[in-house]
Amino acid sequence: MSVRYLGKSKWIVCSVLAAFAAMVMPVALPAADPGALAGFVFAKDAKSPVAGAVVKLRNIADMKEMASAPTDADGTYSITGVPEGRYLVGVTSSQEDFNLDYALYVKAGELGKLSIALAPAAGGGQEEPQATAKKKGFFSTVGGRVLIVAAVGVGLYFLVVESESSPIR
Repeated sequence: MSVRYLGKSKWIVCSVLAAFAAMVMPVALPAADPGALAGFVFAKDAKSPVAGAVVKLRNIADMKEMASAPTDADGTYSITGVPEGRYLVGVTSSQEDFNLDYALYVKAGELGKLSIALAPAAGGGQEEPQATAKKKGFFSTVGGRVLIVAAVGVGLYFLVVESESSPIR
């Protein structure tokens, strides 16, 4: 009877070890088809195509950069073979370099379409400088003031409680 029991326990131990090894070992997943990005590059009026501009993508995770061929007379660009992930977008043209202020997500196996204007179109033909709103500091907000009062109260409590004699101690 004990031999039979030992055989079952060996089987259980081997099964548990095999399951643990399967969980710990990395699994090689098949590589997903890369994505692509295409679109147009326009001048600041958002209508005139820009020829000779190069659109660049920088992967946020590993900081690798990809670039398109220079745009044609229609302002058309395309970048193929883009691995899935989040990217920062920038454009280099004969005028200057431009960086977009947001991240773009490229999905594997799909074509993303993005048209870019090198500067925002202004309402009256001339750009007016925008007034920057001054951001309030944290401690000048209501939440910051509450935090200061709470921290001082807790500090005073522990100062008084530690120095006060207790009938229990």
